[in-house]
Amino acid sequence: MIHVVALNPALDRTVILKEFNHDGVSRAKESMDLLGGKGFNVVRSLMTGEERPPFQIHSFLGGYIGDILRTFIDEKGMDARITNITGTTRICSVIVDEQRNEVHLINESGPAITQAEKDELYSSLLAQTKPGDYVIFSGSLPKGVEPEFYQTVIRTLEEKGAHCVLDSSGLPLEHGVQANPWLLKVNEHEFKELVSPGEKQIQSLETMVAEFDQAQNVMITLGKNGALAKFNHQLYQVELPAIEARNATASGDIFLGAFIKTMDQGAAVEEALQTANAYSLSNCLSWYPHINMEEVETFKPNIKVTRLRSS
Repeated sequence: MIHVVALNPALDRTVILKEFNHDGVSRAKESMDLLGGKGFNVVRSLMTGEERPPFQIHSFLGGYIGDILRTFIDEKGMDARITNITGTTRICSVIVDEQRNEVHLINESGPAITQAEKDELYSSLLAQTKPGDYVIFSGSLPKGVEPEFYQTVIRTLEEKGAHCVLDSSGLPLEHGVQANPWLLKVNEHEFKELVSPGEKQIQSLETMVAEFDQAQNVMITLGKNGALAKFNHQLYQVELPAIEARNATASGDIFLGAFIKTMDQGAAVEEALQTANAYSLSNCLSWYPHINMEEVETFKPNIKVTRLRSS
């Protein structure tokens, strides 16, 4: 079972404009509302393709936006353990200017979570998680949830025998890695800030990853330059084919979902890295989060995964 902990969900509203008029009215060419927030973007990979693994979503939803997202969840037949909150779930807007080939993101901060709401979700997650399950902690923490929350839950679930995956930033990331999660997934900037915040980088990224010991395994996404990973002390480098990207929003989340899905199916690390990057590349070709399986299958043979030195 794969559990996705999505504590800061959103309704993602994408508005596509032929041209953004800075001094007047801009008319939408197309608009759409999607389940959003990093956790639900992870789930997008789990829902794509013929083989869909068993998974559960653990999230907070409230207000009229929460009602809309519940409808989306029900329509897609997702197994979601929702904690009802008194606040209203946020809206995040993506404004696309096709003429300038620009994408503008506007992320709301979201509602505050009460102690009782947090405790309810925490208890539900612990009750549902079994030894050997994957538990993905993805995204920022909402107001009212302390920065140590990921650390507390990861430590408890790792002791229970679960494989915890952390993808966050800032204080939640700094505290979370202290619980030694099974996998840390971050981008290059987040990793360097975690290892040596504010300091000049002297060591190579490969050396930094090799020496990092605050997580059992590590994956660093590098945008168009691929990825660098360490699993069971073996380093891997991923090289990608060049593409003309439209919008990379959610690509890291889609990468993570595809990776865990492939690992859950018993694949080797190399295959999981190849598949994850193919999903991510496909997503970059759309203005909004989307995975095209024909594109995935086209990209996979052109993604090179190389074993580097052991750490």
